[in-house]
Amino acid sequence: MTDEHTTTPAQDADEAVTDTAATPTADDATTTPADAMPTDDNTAAASSDATAVTDTDAACATEASATDPTAVSDDALSVTYTIDYDDAPSIAIDGTSGVEELAEDLAASPDDDADDNDATTDDADAGTADDATDGDAATLSASVSATLDQEIRHGSRDADDAVFRAYPMLAFDGVGVDDRKTGEHIWDDLTLRCEAGRSYAILVDRDDDRRHNTLVAMLTGFLTPTRGRVLTKTTSFAELSPLELRGHRIGAILAMWPLRLELSAADNLIYTMDASGRNFLKPIPVVAQDLLRAVGFGAADTDDAGDCADDAAAIETADRSRTRVRDLDAVDAARVAVARAIANDPDIVIADEPTARLDDADAATILDLLRAQLHTDAKARTVIVVTADPQVAAHLDETIDLR
Repeated sequence: MTDEHTTTPAQDADEAVTDTAATPTADDATTTPADAMPTDDNTAAASSDATAVTDTDAACATEASATDPTAVSDDALSVTYTIDYDDAPSIAIDGTSGVEELAEDLAASPDDDADDNDATTDDADAGTADDATDGDAATLSASVSATLDQEIRHGSRDADDAVFRAYPMLAFDGVGVDDRKTGEHIWDDLTLRCEAGRSYAILVDRDDDRRHNTLVAMLTGFLTPTRGRVLTKTTSFAELSPLELRGHRIGAILAMWPLRLELSAADNLIYTMDASGRNFLKPIPVVAQDLLRAVGFGAADTDDAGDCADDAAAIETADRSRTRVRDLDAVDAARVAVARAIANDPDIVIADEPTARLDDADAATILDLLRAQLHTDAKARTVIVVTADPQVAAHLDETIDLR
């Protein structure tokens, strides 16, 4: 939605331009008889009158400026600008950034009609013209600024409806995917956006595994859409290498094989961090233990307080972390999957049915754990859960229903 605003100053004061033809030239002064020249008294009187007129004009200009600081001078040109709302908030002059138009206006002389008459002016007069041009530039700049300030200050609609926001952390822009064999549209013209610091549930049809799996593959970058773009901020997934995308930008919890069952809990995290190629401030095995404690993996209930409790939890986690994933219970395996997804400090965490094997209590625990990953000391993440269960969707901030 766009509102057009136009400010139109007074008409150009062409009549205010001095009639230089009436002013005697240097040649006229040479051919004038001596007895026609003004006397000293007449010269002094003319000079006094000119000074009085100049002082009066300056006083009027000062009084007008004090009365209305936002007043637009007669030399200011008409400026049109737009304020966009919601869809693409921006301010433009004559449909562009306004830089070109403003530069042309400032470069233009306000006294173009008098160029021929001013051809014989001396260096002093040229300096005066330059000062006038500089004054016009300042006047035009002040006029544009004052007009915009007035619109924002007095136009409640401008202030209330104008929206300025960052690019979405993840977005689908007219995405479509076709079946390669049949040409059937699996997804067509799919558009959505997910912001940083928010959790989203994407509801899919429980009975349509093909659409479900295709959506997850596009979200995690394993599948490039036939049409449209999948974006993170302003960068298309197609422009990123798999290492950059899944090693730095995205942490995934897949429904099938979210972990390597033959490895221990700690080794799953170490394997992931090694493969990412990232640099870590601590040794990777130490980071792995920190992550497991952060997600509550293997923590024993104890009544001890202070350092004793922390030491006991650390020892319990370290012991438990050497257990192979295939031997863990479902909730601990889910905790390891969350730790693995955030091991590379991604911007986006995508989980495909992360609570499918859990009871209601454990499912709520894991969903709360996922929501706890939205904010860190360094960044705000986006958490996306793809599910066919409306009860799971209810635990998250927003629901995108694609059924």
